[in-house]
Amino acid sequence: MIQTDAAINPGNSGGALVNTKGEIIGVNVAIASAGGESSSSGNIGVGFSIPINHAKRVAQEIISTGKATHGQFGVSVKQKTASDSASGFSVGAEVATVEPGSAADKAGVKVGDVVTKFQDLAISDPNQLTAAVREQPAGASVKVTVIRGGEEQQLDVTLGAAAEQ
Repeated sequence: MIQTDAAINPGNSGGALVNTKGEIIGVNVAIASAGGESSSSGNIGVGFSIPINHAKRVAQEIISTGKATHGQFGVSVKQKTASDSASGFSVGAEVATVEPGSAADKAGVKVGDVVTKFQDLAISDPNQLTAAVREQPAGASVKVTVIRGGEEQQLDVTLGAAAEQ
């Protein structure tokens, strides 16, 4: 997601998020509200958009096949905190479980691995990893960097398929 301060109010999600050159960079999908009734809460200055490259890929997939998919990694993750690390500080998404037969399992991801990079994107928390995986199409080949036992390893992963919702 792209966070924006553009005014996105109930009823205009799905609209274009543009940059200062007038280029579409995202599709507006959500607003952060002050709470209460959605019709009265309105925009508090924070909105979220799907990056245009992700929206284009999904649109092309729907046009070509009638449905859209996104990559599936096959792990559950938890926040890696400073107190979890023997060295005193680490960031990333710590693998809590690996689904048997999943893309992660086939690539050799293990419980306790800390994912620090997905493709060229540094991963600092579990939400970043989830978003990075969802941006990829099913069947995409990606490089995932993990720390296992204090050693950095790079794994080649072919993502599984999950239907868009």
